[in-house]
Amino acid sequence: MKIYLSPSNQSLNRYCVSNTNEKVQMEAVAQKIKTILDSEYKCQTIMATLNSDINTRAIEAKSNGCDVYLAIHSNAGSPTASGAIAMYHPSNALSKTFATNIVSQLNAVCPIKSNRSSHVINGMVAFNGQGYGEIRMPTQNGMVSCLAETDFHDNPNTAQWIINNKDAIARAYVNAIVKTFGVAKKQVVPTQQPANIPAGKIYRVSQEIW
Repeated sequence: MKIYLSPSNQSLNRYCVSNTNEKVQMEAVAQKIKTILDSEYKCQTIMATLNSDINTRAIEAKSNGCDVYLAIHSNAGSPTASGAIAMYHPSNALSKTFATNIVSQLNAVCPIKSNRSSHVINGMVAFNGQGYGEIRMPTQNGMVSCLAETDFHDNPNTAQWIINNKDAIARAYVNAIVKTFGVAKKQVVPTQQPANIPAGKIYRVSQEIW
């Protein structure tokens, strides 16, 4: 399985704390996701060419033979809004399952309770039925697509949580990927003790000079 990671390229979406932005934070999350998947799971991950636009990313994902397209964003809308949101393509049942699992995993690791009335959203309803490009175009190119809004960056509490907890956020995304697609873990080969030497014992060889 090949998974394409598409972190937000929206540097003008400023966080309300810490002088940072959506692009910086989501690229950092995506890199952590890639590191976990590459080191622990039997799959391949392709990072989007950074600074590229969404119109070229679906083509890049297809050219790399990717099966899954994950767009990673943070949200805005209200200084009191909180909670993960994920968008899916209605023509693909696995896309909705993926979105549901992402929301569940992200909300489970965030101590700030979600106040969203809708967490899992049809991504093709927006823009008079044209839908979000990162939902529409990957699906048209044969991939399972999902656009995830990690949490709100204009709420000072959730914005700071994103900044401070990227490891936990990345692990939540990985857990959602594994749960949705059944990605197997790599086998870890245990380090073997030398034969007939009890564990925890240290032996030294001394040399006498005659």
